[in-house]
Amino acid sequence: MGSNRRETRGARRVGLRSRVQRGFTLIELAIAMSILMIGLVTAAAATMRMHHLRKQNRERIVAQNAVRSIAERIHAQSYRFSEDPDTWATNLLQVFGAGGTFGNTFEVDLLTPTDPTEDHPGSIAILTNETFTDNAIGFELGMPRDLNGDGDANDVDVSVDARILPVVVSVAWRSQSGISRIDHVFYVMGY
Repeated sequence: MGSNRRETRGARRVGLRSRVQRGFTLIELAIAMSILMIGLVTAAAATMRMHHLRKQNRERIVAQNAVRSIAERIHAQSYRFSEDPDTWATNLLQVFGAGGTFGNTFEVDLLTPTDPTEDHPGSIAILTNETFTDNAIGFELGMPRDLNGDGDANDVDVSVDARILPVVVSVAWRSQSGISRIDHVFYVMGY
């Protein structure tokens, strides 16, 4: 009988050991929870970054479309006004210049202007000064340039008799990552 008890106690000890070995210790559980939390935080950070990039991409596409649309309007009006070369530049400036019918700024839906005092994030600059340099403008346009075809590049205002005009269409907006900007520089010609 004595050996039977020993065997029973021994069997209980083996049973206890196997149950302890089958379960998780508190340390193992803490490590597993830490790994799970790191995975969840990483997934949440990646999701937030993806959302941020998607918003930036949407804003950039909106700005690019606005710049493209304005450039197409300017080209279309330039072509329309080219029927009368004597008033081509004047008419173009009346429509797209400061105080013109269209104005030299434009609204872009979904974009916030960089300055709270500004109403519109888009701007149009039609350059009529032949003496400007590329450094002064901030773009590589080949300036100074003879814009009115008179043989020199010394005229300060060629708005009356210009044959070619440089145009800068810009959109600048405040995004989550700071100030973003898209510029489109091109020439329009009076045929």
